Amino acid sequence: MKVLGVKKGYIGIESNKPDAIEVMKKAAAGSSEIVVWPMKVKYPQGAEKMLIKATVNRTVPAGGLPMDVGVVVQNVGTAAAVYDAVRRGRPLIERYVTVTGRGVREPKNFLARIGTPFSQLIKEAGGLTDAAAKVISGGPMMGMSQYTLDVPVIKETSGILVLPTTEVSVRSYGPCIRCARCVDACPMKLQPSMIGLFIEKGHYEDAKDYNLMDCFECGSCTFVCPSNRPMVQWVKKAKKELAKKKN
Repeated sequence: MKVLGVKKGYIGIESNKPDAIEVMKKAAAGSSEIVVWPMKVKYPQGAEKMLIKATVNRTVPAGGLPMDVGVVVQNVGTAAAVYDAVRRGRPLIERYVTVTGRGVREPKNFLARIGTPFSQLIKEAGGLTDAAAKVISGGPMMGMSQYTLDVPVIKETSGILVLPTTEVSVRSYGPCIRCARCVDACPMKLQPSMIGLFIEKGHYEDAKDYNLMDCFECGSCTFVCPSNRPMVQWVKKAKKELAKKKN
């Protein structure tokens, strides 16, 4: 806050975590600059633009950044890493990783060194169950499926989710039926149906004109789609293709 010249800081914590809220309120007691802000339990409340709206009621404009509305957002892990680097002279060499899901025998939290293989953490969590079918880096909505366990923990790794066969399905997708469920579900008020149609046909620039780059890939559109259209996967692909053209 001192470096950025920020006058007020908000620590957003979902209201279903009362113990964490109480601990942080005690830590911030006596400070008029820090506000611990209990937040409604709602996905994707943790996204930076959603946090800004929920705490200070400011809306980041399309194509804009938090700085455009006078806000800087940092997650807890980044804040802790900055403290360790500045106060302790300690680089970011480890991070907390949750290994969970019904496909792992003993779900646990680990303080893991950067570079630790997923296979090692899963082994420490009792190993995979016989029904384990899919390993995801991250969460069920925004995580990335892994085809091997020989991948390392990196600074962005927050969790490893292992799903059993009963929670994994491979479904074919159909045409858009214009139901608008994805539009209603989108927290950024985009039109995922139109964006998806453009990307499906390879019209990436047209998708960009519909504010493709404002999508933060929460997966809500894909989750509610009755035609099983893989819109969040298409969005990721389109962003990569546009980045290639830019370079």
